[in-house]
Amino acid sequence: MASRTLAMARAVQELPHRSRLAWRTIDISEAGKAGQAEKALDLFDAMPVKNQIAWNTALAALIDAGRTDWAFSFFREMPKRNATSYATIIGGLSRAGATARARSLFEELPLDQHNVFTWTAMVSCHVRNGEPDRAIELFMVLYGEFFGREVLPNAHMFSSLLKACVGLHSLSMALQLHALIVKLLNEGGRDCFVWNALIDAHAKLGALSDAQKVFHEMQHRDICTWNIMMDGYARHKQVDKALDLFSMMRNKDAFSWNIIMHCLSENRRGKDALHLFVDMVRLIGHCGENVQPNTSIYTTALHICSVLALLELGIQIHARIVKDGLCKGNAFVCNSLISMYGSCGATFDLEQVFDEMTVRDIVSWNAVIQGLGQNGLGRQALVVAERALEKKMYNGNTFIAILTSCSHAGLIVEGLSFFDAMAEKHGVERTLDHYICAMDLLGRAGRLEEAYGLLRNMPFAPNAVAWSTLLHSCLAHKNSVLGSMAAQELRALQPDGGENYKRLVQSCRGSDEVVVNPFGNEKSQNHVPGCSWVT
Repeated sequence: MASRTLAMARAVQELPHRSRLAWRTIDISEAGKAGQAEKALDLFDAMPVKNQIAWNTALAALIDAGRTDWAFSFFREMPKRNATSYATIIGGLSRAGATARARSLFEELPLDQHNVFTWTAMVSCHVRNGEPDRAIELFMVLYGEFFGREVLPNAHMFSSLLKACVGLHSLSMALQLHALIVKLLNEGGRDCFVWNALIDAHAKLGALSDAQKVFHEMQHRDICTWNIMMDGYARHKQVDKALDLFSMMRNKDAFSWNIIMHCLSENRRGKDALHLFVDMVRLIGHCGENVQPNTSIYTTALHICSVLALLELGIQIHARIVKDGLCKGNAFVCNSLISMYGSCGATFDLEQVFDEMTVRDIVSWNAVIQGLGQNGLGRQALVVAERALEKKMYNGNTFIAILTSCSHAGLIVEGLSFFDAMAEKHGVERTLDHYICAMDLLGRAGRLEEAYGLLRNMPFAPNAVAWSTLLHSCLAHKNSVLGSMAAQELRALQPDGGENYKRLVQSCRGSDEVVVNPFGNEKSQNHVPGCSWVT
């Protein structure tokens, strides 16, 4: 190995001077991509002659290594800078979220020295950092100036602009860009990512027919094209078309499987999604199929098992996850496992998964509290909650899980104590959901007047969920007076449910008693079944 390295070094030394410089810049670039910023600069410093390409390569190496601040200092030290230098540093600052500094550098370069790459870098910077309006504005302001100099937007520019249109929910702008793309770009080109971006933008902005037209007219499609079109069908709940597209795909990747499974799950076809998951696992290693389930696919499958309470299948998926080495150190998968076991009532397995996790986030703690609480283990849930609060691993959802757990277990004093301490002790502002949880806590205990008082005095306008929570508490404790009031408010918010609420109030007293009808003699033609968000 040493002799081979020595021979290569000798061969490089025997190359002409210009070729040796090219080899050295390649080495600098490779060091940057490997994250070795110091090595890249050592190689750069060792170069006897440094031209503009060498300086730009070293700058790019620092960016690739993630050393943005160092790259900015290096940029300022460069004896000469060109458009490539500016495009490179703007791209690096974009990844670091330093949009203002990037824009300052963009405007520092005289307009006649800009090219499509600096322009694209700045537009992309605005889009990447959540400023789609500024991206569109920059494009429109400079388009006429650059067009006169024959500096035309490229495919990368258009892809970023289409993302900006999605961010601004502007279909009209997307249609104008579509016309420009057809005019300026080679529609038969093999760089299909801009056409993929068009499909995605049209689908997300509601123009599915235009997305289909672009898809069918494309001469070259890659796996992303098929996935994006399938996702478009999924967004518009056209499940059968998404399934047809999925079946037509010759080569599927993990995203393909995840898109179709999520589509089926969202459209109440969870069992079909799980059948596909089983098919995927069976295909591994057969018929050239080498796609392995990834974190998203496992999470989707486990979520469906949670919704359908399929414990046995959930356990089998857990075994597969362990086999694939995605368990203990993967918080996303473990959180899904905790939720699945909680929904299926397997609290022992829930706690075991949590105890074995090597990486936990706030969602992990919330899932355990929620899982224990919804299965009636309120005291155990509060023990975990106290640990989470001590470790500062909490957010607003933590307190929703705590209050819900107290509500299920009848821990009124404890629940109200946590509710009172939220803002003062833990710095978490109460939301409408927290008030509704506290109302449910009081309502289940029969303290209906207190629940009603909390509803009337909370700093939010009561919504249908709040009144529904009060109504169902009144039903449980046969309080038709407050129940009628809650039903009237619900009728105002949800007119189609009027007759349904009337029946609920009548059930407070029993069929033999006369109840004042708060709804008059009207009958709803499209009443919806009454339900409560609290389970």
